[in-house]
Amino acid sequence: MEEKKPRRQGAAVRDGIVQYPHLFIAALALALVLMDPFHLGPLAGIDYRPVKHELAPYREVMQRWPRDNGSRLRLGRLEFVNEVFGPESIEFDRQGRGPYAGLADGRVVRWMGDKAGWETFAVMNPDWSEKVCANGVESTTKKQHGKEKWCGRPLGLRFHRETGELFIADAYYGLMAVGERGGVATSLAREAGGDPVHFANDLDIHMNGSIFFTDTSTRYSRK
Repeated sequence: MEEKKPRRQGAAVRDGIVQYPHLFIAALALALVLMDPFHLGPLAGIDYRPVKHELAPYREVMQRWPRDNGSRLRLGRLEFVNEVFGPESIEFDRQGRGPYAGLADGRVVRWMGDKAGWETFAVMNPDWSEKVCANGVESTTKKQHGKEKWCGRPLGLRFHRETGELFIADAYYGLMAVGERGGVATSLAREAGGDPVHFANDLDIHMNGSIFFTDTSTRYSRK
């Protein structure tokens, strides 16, 4: 009986190339396109090295805009440091109380004065948990991302000046509303025109009572 000699690895590779030449040509073409060794592509010759730019001092820049120097915003100061995290859409109710703000932990809070401080006014999820959602400054980091859809992320706030209701655009729960006394917000709309609301962002109330709200994306959610 004739003994079969083992084939060398190189011979097997050559046979494979000969057997599937179209795959070899396709792989070679793809490598040439990606590597662009002859610098024929539209991005050839572009230097992608980072460049550091030195910014002019603030006072020097402001000298060119004298009107901005008269703005009172430049005299503003940062308030409520380490008290509220990720505040959005400051609002006041029809009695002038507030401000109200939506936070990164899913709550809408209200300022009650220097003695009482901030209080929780509304939540989007009836099962909202302080232990799960209220993580301080970490609420504004990626550590909150896995919980944010459950906790909620209230962004836009508007009070109805006649009814006193607070309307809320929540990034995950859509258009919500809560009464003057606060509590768990009620869902009003999670779709518009038959399409789901992916990323409710802000809203406004017309004098005739109509509510307009924005959806940041028709495809992507906030997360």
